[in-house]
Amino acid sequence: MQSISIKEASEATGKNEKTIRRFCSKPESKPFIEQKGTKLYIDVNYLFASYPPQKDMSKEGVQKVDKEEKYQKMSIDTEFSDLKNKIALYEQEIRLKDQILEEREHRILDLQKAMLLLNPPEEKEQQLKKKKSWWSF
Repeated sequence: MQSISIKEASEATGKNEKTIRRFCSKPESKPFIEQKGTKLYIDVNYLFASYPPQKDMSKEGVQKVDKEEKYQKMSIDTEFSDLKNKIALYEQEIRLKDQILEEREHRILDLQKAMLLLNPPEEKEQQLKKKKSWWSF
């Protein structure tokens, strides 16, 4: 059974020493606690089963931070390129929409010209004049 002191346990888990002492004083913890002189030692497996170990923040931690910063920079770069791609797609969609609107306007003009050819305005006026009033005898 591998065991560590209360102070080492608090450093390993990131918990306060008082929290670890309370944890050791529970009746279910008694089989996993050893007392050597005045110091209490707790089984590592039992401790980490209850409290997850905290990551080591020594020299390796500095390297990890550098790696995390690089990863964040890479993620920002990828996000930036994704945003550029989205903007390009939106600009392309806007151009396509403008083309469609132009075609629509041309079709409307063509239809209006065709309507004028089919029904000249003079015929409409003549048709209105030919209509009889309902009150005339």
